[in-house]
Amino acid sequence: MSVEVIIVNYRSGDVLPACLSALREQSIPHQVMIVDNASGDDSARTIHRAFPEGSILPLRRNVGFARAVNIAACRSEAELIVTLNPDTVPKPNFLEHILAPFVDKPLLGSVAGTLVFASRPDTIASAGISVHRNGVAIDAMLGELHDSTVPPIPVFGASAGAAAYRRDPFLTSGGLAEPFFMYLEDVDLAWRLRLQGYESLWAPGAVVCHHYSLSAGEGSDFKRRLLARNRIWTLARCLPEEIWERDRMRILAFDAAAFGYSMATLDRAATFGRLNALAGLLPRLAERRAIQSTRTASIDEIDRWIGPAMSPQKLLALRELTGTLAS
Repeated sequence: MSVEVIIVNYRSGDVLPACLSALREQSIPHQVMIVDNASGDDSARTIHRAFPEGSILPLRRNVGFARAVNIAACRSEAELIVTLNPDTVPKPNFLEHILAPFVDKPLLGSVAGTLVFASRPDTIASAGISVHRNGVAIDAMLGELHDSTVPPIPVFGASAGAAAYRRDPFLTSGGLAEPFFMYLEDVDLAWRLRLQGYESLWAPGAVVCHHYSLSAGEGSDFKRRLLARNRIWTLARCLPEEIWERDRMRILAFDAAAFGYSMATLDRAATFGRLNALAGLLPRLAERRAIQSTRTASIDEIDRWIGPAMSPQKLLALRELTGTLAS
């Protein structure tokens, strides 16, 4: 199967060379496409000089992570596409482990790699995506010790920081959600692939070290605003009506608590993120109709992936843990 690795560059000249050097050590033949998101610096030219084997796709403006990946996926001719953050460093056998599960599994739409903290390489930053009854989506196994000898395990979906997708389902499902710009666009895609009956696995042996949230800054106003907005948009687009009817009180209670917390702590970014979500809700509901009309999976098939509700206190504790492990 042909493979293309897609990396979005935005002023990542200080970290991307380590990622590309690690890709040179992979045992699986592959192509590399670097999408330069109008960095406005010399990073793309410098990277291309050092790594001429990779193709550079320059964009005239910063279109966000989601659209940049979609543009690259449309231009690629590979059967499988692999997305990597520029601040990751894949282990030498990363591609081997993340691609192996696709063999003889036509309904496998995505494989999640294992992101570990660069400062704590024995600790998992993400083993794919887990979703919960109050609408929370979070990195699976966050903070747990990593064992690379475990065989591939089913998971709700893949985190795009280190993921492999079948290109055809990726494109026919709509790719990454471009209105999101960045953050949670992979959760939205995981939902849509699940709705269309595709499966996902976590590959424990497909390991990359990640300098967590280097692109936008862990805990930055920008990140908190987009997370708050995109959470609501994901649920508006992707959550089936039957599950919404059952879980809406949990979802609304969580958002009310989160909104109250952001107001009490003067977190203007998270507050405005939720207000931005409501302001842009009508287009998302129009997209919902198209998304739900293509659902082929049964509610039971989808529902078995939704875990118990996660409290705001638990989520805050995990975010604090992330900050600690990333430092």
